[in-house]
Amino acid sequence: QLGVGEPAGDLAAAVGLSESRFLHLFRQETGSSLRRYRLWSRLTRAGAEIAAGQSLTVAAVEAGFTSPSHLSDRFKSTFGLSATALLATGLTIRTP
Repeated sequence: QLGVGEPAGDLAAAVGLSESRFLHLFRQETGSSLRRYRLWSRLTRAGAEIAAGQSLTVAAVEAGFTSPSHLSDRFKSTFGLSATALLATGLTIRTP
């Protein structure tokens, strides 16, 4: 079974499409690129890990980021605020 982290070519092959057609249809149906969707999924996973009491380091690893600084960089570029700064506000993260 393939997951969201699999190469686009593998995902496309699994559904019998070329990679370019798969990526085109993915964007058309979701309104997002596969790359952006993957980032959002990883950020959501990191949020769930933090909400469960994990450190930023553990959350980064569990969510598939290469390092805590990679998570921090992507978090800031997506939300405009560092994860550390946001957490320092006393924010509670809730995930479904």
